[in-house]
Amino acid sequence: MIAAQLLGCKTSESTLSVQNVRNYDPNAANQILFLDFKIIKRDGKTETVELVNAVSGSGKLKNMAAPVHSPYQISVIQRYSISHMEIPMIFEHPLYKSVEVASQDGKLSKQDLHAKEGILSVRIQKDIGLEKIELRSLTPEKGDVKIYTLNLK
Repeated sequence: MIAAQLLGCKTSESTLSVQNVRNYDPNAANQILFLDFKIIKRDGKTETVELVNAVSGSGKLKNMAAPVHSPYQISVIQRYSISHMEIPMIFEHPLYKSVEVASQDGKLSKQDLHAKEGILSVRIQKDIGLEKIELRSLTPEKGDVKIYTLNLK
């Protein structure tokens, strides 16, 4: 794994050699990449991303995506070198959580929690032509901002 993080307004980016991923089997017909990204909020504004774990397994992904209702989201987009449908996967943003808490009188209310860092775990089907994976932060304050690119080789 080679990681190169850029500072300033540029998006962080790194490169992952799939052949070096733990448990990768080049002879398997279907491979799933299990990727863990650490997202850190720097200086109270800028989100930086780092790939902290990558594991491969044989198999095909099942569509297990749950709808995300929070206005704070991470969009994961798989980019291909060949013509392929690029459908974003939407996840709850790990830095912004909304939890239900009970008051002393037993009433439930929502409380927003903000963290300085969190982990986003993603499963990706390793398909022919998959070149890169983009992470985009979607928040009401900033809108849609690209925060990371993982190049695959």
